[in-house]
Amino acid sequence: MTPEVELTRKLERTCVKAGADFVAYADPAVLNQLSPHSRPEQFLTGIQAIVVVGIHLYDLVLDAWTQPPGAEKGFQFADQILEVICYRAKEFLGERNYASVLVPYNGLFLKDAAAVAGIGPIGKNNLLLTPRFGPQVRLRALVTAAPLACGTPVTTSEFCLGCQRCIVACPAGAFPQGRYDRATCETYQLHHLRNLSAYSSIWCNTCIESCPVGQDSKE
Repeated sequence: MTPEVELTRKLERTCVKAGADFVAYADPAVLNQLSPHSRPEQFLTGIQAIVVVGIHLYDLVLDAWTQPPGAEKGFQFADQILEVICYRAKEFLGERNYASVLVPYNGLFLKDAAAVAGIGPIGKNNLLLTPRFGPQVRLRALVTAAPLACGTPVTTSEFCLGCQRCIVACPAGAFPQGRYDRATCETYQLHHLRNLSAYSSIWCNTCIESCPVGQDSKE
């Protein structure tokens, strides 16, 4: 086993122990090539890899946003869990003298990074499709100067062949001509928030719930 592979496996075990359901590693050069709007190098000089961590949304309440009374800023439950995992990974790398930076939630196209890392393809619903959990996942990432064994990019989705479930189920009609339209989706989302309480709400998840990929993980 090479030192690179050994370090990669140890980091994966660290993330899983901290609560991650999966971990993968993307080559930043490949991400820049396949997703030209992503620029992970802006966060760290000498970047060698993007560490993508994910958790399974086994209960969609984990996807809820909450804003306590009087607070200027709210937070999202799943993202709080992912941040803890990422900071544990950062601590692990720092103990071995490798620089790393937690990427802001909107600082990188996480789905694209995950696909480049080999986790799974981007589906017709514009979501990452993982073989085990389907699209019912949430992601965060950190960039690092550590030499890690990066995954093989997944650029096509066999899961979506002949399937139209997310398109048919979408209440926003966000798939004109069968292609996802972000503006239509976001407009619908903002006007149809599902209020769980006076301080918590959840966005529409129809495209997640209608996808057959990973349904077995709910049983």
